Amino acid sequence: MYTFGRKQGCRVSLDYTYKGMRIAYLENELLRVGVLLDKGADIFEFTYKPRDLDFLWQSPIPMQKPFVATSALPEGAFHDYYYGGWQEVLPSAGWASEPYMGTYQGLHGEVSLLPFEAQIVEDTPEQVSVKVKTRLYRSPLMLERTMTLKRGAAVLFMHEKLTNESEGEFAIMWGHHPAFGAPFMDESCIVHAPAKKVEVLAFHPNGLWEPGGDYDFPMVKNRRTGQLQDITKVLPRSTRSVDVVFFKELNEGWYGLTNQQMGVGIGMAWDSSLFKYLWMWQVYGGHNDYPWYGRTYNCALEPFTSYPPAGVQNALKNGTARIMKPLEVIETDLLAAAYEGQGVKRIAPDGRIETV
Repeated sequence: MYTFGRKQGCRVSLDYTYKGMRIAYLENELLRVGVLLDKGADIFEFTYKPRDLDFLWQSPIPMQKPFVATSALPEGAFHDYYYGGWQEVLPSAGWASEPYMGTYQGLHGEVSLLPFEAQIVEDTPEQVSVKVKTRLYRSPLMLERTMTLKRGAAVLFMHEKLTNESEGEFAIMWGHHPAFGAPFMDESCIVHAPAKKVEVLAFHPNGLWEPGGDYDFPMVKNRRTGQLQDITKVLPRSTRSVDVVFFKELNEGWYGLTNQQMGVGIGMAWDSSLFKYLWMWQVYGGHNDYPWYGRTYNCALEPFTSYPPAGVQNALKNGTARIMKPLEVIETDLLAAAYEGQGVKRIAPDGRIETV
């Protein structure tokens, strides 16, 4: 990344575009992070420079400016513009046909399709920070996110502020949706997380795991074999399965996804009193209909306030919706980090990583 006046240490720029869309870059000796400002402030690149390795998945659908599709989908436009990467999901997760407070929120809500304002708030060799902000259209919410890199640390620190600008209560499902793929992801990958229980969503005909709840983490029933199997071990593309599962009763908010053959991994840490659940979307070559048609091999590990069935109305029914009070402000910190090793024992809120 070119930045005038500094060639070492931390660097930041708002000068770049891709296909006419504004991009922010943050970089230090260890990480390069790309942020797509005109679409959700998505993190589209998370490259660990010592390995020249971008952990994030790239889908068969290319990153492109919004366009007019042949017809409007009832679920909204999320899939039309889903090139992979890392989205923020708000104010609803999944898709439900039932409206909330008079309107439809679509698949994964509004935020991932909105443009963000951006400003550089710190720019020194020791630390750089970019603040992004947007107001939602169909919901009375304002979201602000400050992203920071520090010299010598392979950690992206994030501070978020979510404001309910209405004078009434407003229920939300809120989470982060980073998806991982080649060249990082393969069948040597394993998930580490401090969970006690697993629940499997009845999601797709090609699901591998028996739907239901209260499995003791990490063992889940394989519905093809009838046997219990470790769900944290990533399976090969030849499995031809696709599932959504979620890990519950987290002791702390963190996970690591480690490629044991490479000896490298990526993890996150967050406040588990807010993001109480960890979703895992597993696509092991089996999503054979729209929009992937069997072309994809990836997974996502997603901290969330709530769990399915999809949509805020269902989250209200199952008691996991986060109900914001009138004019309430929520502030929270989370991070994403790259590491070397065969796994992690813990990722602390300050970015310290205990590796195996």
